Amino acid sequence: MKITGLRTYKFSVPTGQQSRDPATGQLLCSTSKPWLFLRVETDGGIIGWGEGTGEWLTESVEATLHAWSELLVGRDPLQVAAICDDIQDRLPWKGGPIFGTAISAINQALYDIAGRAWGVPVHTILGGARRDRVRVYGHTSLDTPEAAVEGALAVRDAGFAGVKANPLETRVWSRDHQAVTQSTECVAALRAALGEDFDILLDAHGSPTPELSLEFAQAIAEFRPLFLEEPVRVGSVEALVEVSGKSPVPIATGEKLFHLRDFLPLIEARACAYLQPDVCHAFGISGLVDIGRAASHAQMQMAPHNAGGPLSLAATLTANAVTPNFLIQELVEDWFRRFGEYVEHDWRIEEGHINVSDAPGLGVTVKEQQLESLPYEPMPYRQYRHEDGSWKGW
Repeated sequence: MKITGLRTYKFSVPTGQQSRDPATGQLLCSTSKPWLFLRVETDGGIIGWGEGTGEWLTESVEATLHAWSELLVGRDPLQVAAICDDIQDRLPWKGGPIFGTAISAINQALYDIAGRAWGVPVHTILGGARRDRVRVYGHTSLDTPEAAVEGALAVRDAGFAGVKANPLETRVWSRDHQAVTQSTECVAALRAALGEDFDILLDAHGSPTPELSLEFAQAIAEFRPLFLEEPVRVGSVEALVEVSGKSPVPIATGEKLFHLRDFLPLIEARACAYLQPDVCHAFGISGLVDIGRAASHAQMQMAPHNAGGPLSLAATLTANAVTPNFLIQELVEDWFRRFGEYVEHDWRIEEGHINVSDAPGLGVTVKEQQLESLPYEPMPYRQYRHEDGSWKGW
């Protein structure tokens, strides 16, 4: 069997979100989310699918995939790792979000072909599933305590095990104590409404200063959140180690890192409790599994980032199934409800978990005809600033 060609589909999915920066009034998120699907074709009639979704990366990743077509056509698609390594070996530039995302899409699609060719789920090829279901959490806002609770209860009612929100968004300067108070009030309301057994997770998006994040961590410790995500900007392991060492709340990070070598300094320093690579950027299923194995030596757990579409979820669940040190999985519940528009799947969310599919390949069938006419619009660039005009973060 040989690869005969590839095709990409880029399209935009409405988010229904209108979140605005309280200081500037600017939208904090796009009103639509671009997804990028990759179709890899073979002369054996087997087609594999992968996803290369990434905010503000779509055009660059798509161009890269088509530029690499000559490195794929004529190859045996079952040589998954060899092909992915060979593409990277031919390039003097290593790592980064564009290469990581393009390789991710290829890696997923080739594994999908291999699983379909052998009639087994990809997690069987990777050594066998350690679990048949995966703990999942959804999302709410912290605009007000009332909004936080309303969103969280809807997530709980949908069968999720926890809910995540973005604290400290109301700050108007880098040491805004009122933002700490406002976010803490929302977290307190969440715990009171949700009880003791529902997970609360908090994502600071790497935008606060270490000092503000520590102040916030100390204020919310009594409400026992599962973790505080990205309390500092990516780039300083020392700052991350300092916050992790002083915070009474476990720290998570990793969605803005890509290759295993980017994660190794954090693992070697045990700079946090949980790692959050994204399968669409971390060089695919292979990369996500490799990062998990390395993290296990430092007794760190995996809580992968996921802001993509159904193929991203399928690939992430595959990696989670074979990862002994897996903790919990992010899942955007509003998009999940729409996944059936784009793929056929057998996923169910029940009692805090989503099932791991046993269907061949990645376990989903893309509704290709549905993709043909879907519109695409680039994401607008962010305006995320303090009241004095300085850049606010992430």
